[in-house]
Amino acid sequence: MMAHSRAASKEEVLRILRESLPDLSRRYGVARCALYGSFSRGEPGPESDVDVLVELTRPLGLEFVDLVYDLEQRLGRRVEVITFDTLQSRLKHRRYREVAEDIERTLIDVKATAG
Repeated sequence: MMAHSRAASKEEVLRILRESLPDLSRRYGVARCALYGSFSRGEPGPESDVDVLVELTRPLGLEFVDLVYDLEQRLGRRVEVITFDTLQSRLKHRRYREVAEDIERTLIDVKATAG
């Protein structure tokens, strides 16, 4: 997959994720996708990575690396991916709770575009 131009705004990232969701679902079992962090707040810097949460229908194992690479190629930026399961488990641990709650506060759910 050829790298796309560098996504520069929240709207652009959300558009790319929406358009990509059907393919990500087929290839990796992505049932749900959400944006969080600096892009979801509309505050990305020039070197900001894109923070994405995914809900998977199946375990990916090493294929998780392929999912991250695929997203990086689509967005033209470094991407940090965590799963909703990981987020939920972190809410149970006091040490991670504040970070997990911050993620939840900035989440923007991505809905697939028809097509």
